[in-house]
Amino acid sequence: MMTIRKPHGFGCALGMLIAVCGLRVAAAGEILGTARLEGKAAAAEILHLTADHAVCGPKTRPSEALILSASGGIKNAVAFLAHERMEGWRSPTIFQMDQRRCTFIPRVLIVPPGSMVEVLNSDGILHNFHTLSRLNPSLNLAQPGRAKPLRVTFNHPEIVQVTCDIHGTGFMGAWIIVASHPYYALTDDEGRFRIPDVPRGPHTVEVWHELLGTKRIPVTVGASGVVNVTVTFSGAQALRDP
Repeated sequence: MMTIRKPHGFGCALGMLIAVCGLRVAAAGEILGTARLEGKAAAAEILHLTADHAVCGPKTRPSEALILSASGGIKNAVAFLAHERMEGWRSPTIFQMDQRRCTFIPRVLIVPPGSMVEVLNSDGILHNFHTLSRLNPSLNLAQPGRAKPLRVTFNHPEIVQVTCDIHGTGFMGAWIIVASHPYYALTDDEGRFRIPDVPRGPHTVEVWHELLGTKRIPVTVGASGVVNVTVTFSGAQALRDP
């Protein structure tokens, strides 16, 4: 079994996962892109902490749902090939999500179906790992401070919202993206993403963000070629509810 025990393991392990799962790409290129915000975003929501201030920090803090670079690059957006599905796409890889100072790290985690997510609790206080989903069973698991990591598996592709209800509504939030194929990527601090080994031909790149919703852009990938794309969201979209 190949094991990855890093929160951001999916992006760096994509090529290895393709090899492990026996997927062959005869002629492929890559998509290099940037997700950016045009215009001014609304002020960040102020979140209110209801317990464990000594560990979690101040009673209020701004939401990290929308994080922008100086040039408007959008962090933690998910870019992927839309309208695609790969039957039998699964992996035994282990990923991790931690809880530190009452924050889920990473905020967005991309995993293949069948992979295991270890949920750590570095805070040493009581948390609960609560998932809101439709295709995968919803979970609401208490995790005391000295408990072993929770181990959970998601078998069906979908976007799963994660919360901890103990520390205030919306104070702790994250997302687990159960991918329907290998061609997913998470944007970095500058809003950049890279999707490698994309089969040549026409595709649609979709970019999803928890506040901004989704944008789609058509692309055509040539054999061993590189396609550069910019996906632009409007600042007014930041006013949407997640």
